[in-house]
Amino acid sequence: MLGSVGSSRSSRITWRIVWICTVLLACCVVFPFVWMILTSLKSAEEINRMPPTWLPDLWHLKNYAEAWLKPESTFQRYFVNTVIIAGVGTALQLLVCVPIAFAITHFTFRGRNLIFMLVVITMLIPFDVTLVPNFVTMRHIPFAGGNDWAGNGGQGFYDSYMGMMLPFLAEAFTIFLLRQAFLSVQKEYWEAAQVDGMSSARYLWSVLLPLVLPSLITTALLAFIGKWNGVLWPLLITSSEALRPLQVGLLYFVSEEGPNYHHLMAAATFTIAPIVVLYLVAQHWFHQGITSAGLKG
Repeated sequence: MLGSVGSSRSSRITWRIVWICTVLLACCVVFPFVWMILTSLKSAEEINRMPPTWLPDLWHLKNYAEAWLKPESTFQRYFVNTVIIAGVGTALQLLVCVPIAFAITHFTFRGRNLIFMLVVITMLIPFDVTLVPNFVTMRHIPFAGGNDWAGNGGQGFYDSYMGMMLPFLAEAFTIFLLRQAFLSVQKEYWEAAQVDGMSSARYLWSVLLPLVLPSLITTALLAFIGKWNGVLWPLLITSSEALRPLQVGLLYFVSEEGPNYHHLMAAATFTIAPIVVLYLVAQHWFHQGITSAGLKG
């Protein structure tokens, strides 16, 4: 009896410690976002005040209007560019990765396992290593941007939407997640479809994708966030202000005198808000997709 009481008390203490650690960790994660929002509502003088204040003396909501209209009203264009790059790029990525994952999981052909192994290996390659090869490839795409058949004479896909999206359409992590989701579906569905004479494309569209919809939404959400937050590649592959996305646009709130923190934080809030809203809308499918995909295979 004493042993069970002691065990129960020890278990409660353990759960309290876990709960306290979880709350502290959550506070550490949330704190930068709360500070960002509060800073976006302060004046420039108050931001530079020492010691710093927690809550604004006056709530300057006009900072959001000024950030949206600056610099020279191009921030609105940055927002539109980001929506195009993230939205269209995610749709094209799924159009490429879904058939690849479907072929790897549902067809038997020579070298199938080798292809998947090579796909997984590319996940180990640092992103920075691929910057120069991707840049050279985009500049020398044949018959694009004034290039001839050898990829010379023009600029290829440099300084274009396609140049920002094309190198990441066959994304290894997306293929891996979709493969795991497809493997979680019972093979009897595929066998029954073949017996009924259903085409592979119809089975994929009408049967398989609805069954793995949470995983599909999860991969789409992760791909969208990755493209929305892109900064290094868009900065490298573009030179026109009219094509650059939000993350690059944030750099224009930093002048030679230093950052305009009140405008920079307001612009950062504009940048993060769509991702937060998107996650809140899709969180049910996101959680279900993460748990259902698992590591089968």
